[in-house]
Amino acid sequence: MVSDNELVDRLREFLSTSDLNITTNSDVRRKLEKDFNIDLSDRKVFIREQIDLYLESHYQVNQENENNEEEMEEENDQGPSAEVKSEVSEEEEDPEEEEEEEDPEEEEEEESEAVAKVKRRSSKKKPAKKNETGKRKAGGFTKLCSLSPQLQKITGVAELARTEVVKRMWHYINENDLKNPSDKRIINCDDTLRELFGVHTIGMFEMNKALTKHIWPLDSDGVSTITNSGSVNSTANKKRRKQEEDEDSDEPKKEEKQKNSGMHAPLRLSNALINFLGTGESELSRPNVVKRIWEYIKQNGLQDPSDERQIISDEKLKELFHVETHRGIGVTKLLSTHFIKAEG
Repeated sequence: MVSDNELVDRLREFLSTSDLNITTNSDVRRKLEKDFNIDLSDRKVFIREQIDLYLESHYQVNQENENNEEEMEEENDQGPSAEVKSEVSEEEEDPEEEEEEEDPEEEEEEESEAVAKVKRRSSKKKPAKKNETGKRKAGGFTKLCSLSPQLQKITGVAELARTEVVKRMWHYINENDLKNPSDKRIINCDDTLRELFGVHTIGMFEMNKALTKHIWPLDSDGVSTITNSGSVNSTANKKRRKQEEDEDSDEPKKEEKQKNSGMHAPLRLSNALINFLGTGESELSRPNVVKRIWEYIKQNGLQDPSDERQIISDEKLKELFHVETHRGIGVTKLLSTHFIKAEG
């Protein structure tokens, strides 16, 4: 008889090497049945619960990684400004000059978190400068890149460093007032951004990840590989595009595939969940909903300070889950009643 622990270990191992966009619960169960040579039809619910738990932990790890990547990018974006501010402080110059060194386009983007990061960088200025110099020599975020035709519509140029792309994206977002008033980390996409990202709304951290599809390396000779019309000029970029096509297939097709298959297949949402999310969307994938619930929990500081695994419901969350408190790992189980199975 196979123990639950053995099943869970093998399930997690399988999911860690699988494409979650196309893998289904049935695929996981069949894989376990094959590996252990047993029938698991009577353990479908257990397997589904373990898959949900894996997806939830997978999301949390990814979110932490994205946060770290975002912090690295913000530090690169503001690096020179941070050093200038530190030097001005040491020389006891006029505080107004310090403000003038700030990039006005970055102020709104980085808000209070940036201030904390600047202080941390100032306290260990010398090692930070060494790392930055090393990165710049190797190219890194400051290296010129070619931009996709869709991204060129926003930046107005065919070549740009990744750090400058991020700045111009935020300038465009702020100029067109696209931040969600109730949560400024969420961007309401206009027609141009919808063409770029293929979604109606996008999170701040998701945006940086989504931009990677539209930022391509220049030829080794420094020649732009993309023209304003979107044609590819270099062999190197052709190879990259071919590789991307092999990995992603055709982007629109993959987006459609992601939306309609595997664990990312959209599910109908209950009215209570639709009202809670407040976006008007009536269908979303289970991982997407779990992700948004966790964003809400973190944004509103609902984790118990003495035990962050424990969630203390506010009125809105209480109305959705009908519990005063719950364990964070139980979010997926509490959500199960809010996914409506398709008829037939």
